[in-house]
Amino acid sequence: MSRRVKHCGCGQANAEHDAFCARCGQPIFDVVAVATEPPKPEAKAESAPSSAPVVAATAKKVCPLCGTVNESFALLCGGAGCGNDLSAVVPSGGTPAAEKSPVQPAEATASPPVPSLLLSVGAQNFECRDGDIIGREGTVGCQVFSGIGTVSRRHVSFTQRDGQWFITALAGVQNITQLDGRELPRGAPQPLTGEHTLKMSTQCEVKLKVESSKLQAPSSR
Repeated sequence: MSRRVKHCGCGQANAEHDAFCARCGQPIFDVVAVATEPPKPEAKAESAPSSAPVVAATAKKVCPLCGTVNESFALLCGGAGCGNDLSAVVPSGGTPAAEKSPVQPAEATASPPVPSLLLSVGAQNFECRDGDIIGREGTVGCQVFSGIGTVSRRHVSFTQRDGQWFITALAGVQNITQLDGRELPRGAPQPLTGEHTLKMSTQCEVKLKVESSKLQAPSSR
């Protein structure tokens, strides 16, 4: 017995009704009668495992436009007058190998709580915020300092960077300002890491405290 096939320049033998080569996708015209022989199984060389799914040899690509059954490696449909792109068509009839489990995103690490800064003036407590200023015209506790003439209008500021509190003596301050008995250099932020005594003049001394939990009911600002 013999069957009629179409040979392509790449060496691929295509079915008689194929208009395009199932291997390279080129148009094919030559028809040659060849004897029908059952294909001999080719010995497959062992190769390193691949991450891509392995498809059984019986799998075929079915063209979604004309319904022609093509080889699993076909890039274009070989149906007469079709030539549809099959690169995105998944071969059917085969059993894909086990797929890798999707990588689960790592759980986001919770950021550590930002410590709070407490200002104590006598029996009054105030919770400071990033950018706050204390002084006669400050943003926190100004009602306490407004009547103290030796305190500047804008005396010191508090800033926070990466969970760390800093205190800065502002430019224009006339009186010597001390933190824990040491003079604060003007314009140079100094870290706050616990309980401190801030002396803005001989008539004004306050307490500062950095703590991990915020005040439940701070006094009015």
